[in-house]
Amino acid sequence: MGIPFDRLGSLFSRWGHRAYPRWAWPLLSEALRTLPREGRVLDLGGGTGVLARAALAIRPDLKITVVDPAKGMLRHVPAPIEVAFARAEALPFARAQLDAVLLGEALHHFQDPRAALVQVARVLRPGGLLWIYDFDPRAGLGRWVYWGERLLGEPANFMTPQGLLGEIAGLGFSGSFEARRGRYVLTARLKDEKPQAAARPA
Repeated sequence: MGIPFDRLGSLFSRWGHRAYPRWAWPLLSEALRTLPREGRVLDLGGGTGVLARAALAIRPDLKITVVDPAKGMLRHVPAPIEVAFARAEALPFARAQLDAVLLGEALHHFQDPRAALVQVARVLRPGGLLWIYDFDPRAGLGRWVYWGERLLGEPANFMTPQGLLGEIAGLGFSGSFEARRGRYVLTARLKDEKPQAAARPA
């Protein structure tokens, strides 16, 4: 079953920004202001570009692309934001091409979040920014969202902020999070040197 995102573009375009708590926007602004001028930014699983539009309002010089597998959502992304029809697990970008990747209420919708995060690490430049807003399935509102999405037939691949930090650490990221009532913002940077795989025993 699942949520019919292809048919909900106009709804998300108009009201999607209300899904974000007010306290998340200053954290986004703080993160974006560290990016280089005309930096390349990916809004991954960005739907109608709600997060991309907010980012562009903060930093009009950024070059932003929204990637989503629902064409009905992408049709509502406004210019000059670019769009790409693709899945998070197979991003159409070269290695070390982007300065930042943003994920707003998207990671838990992916069929394979870990594969998507591997792709994120691949396309980010060393020192690149990863900014994630999502729900904690074990706390507050996050518990209700988790069970609601399961009932709707969504993947509901939610991670706790602590678990997500551990997951991305193995991909070469270092970061922190702020959590409030079952929602959190995680901000991380890709280290200049990724951890090497442990040597196999002889």
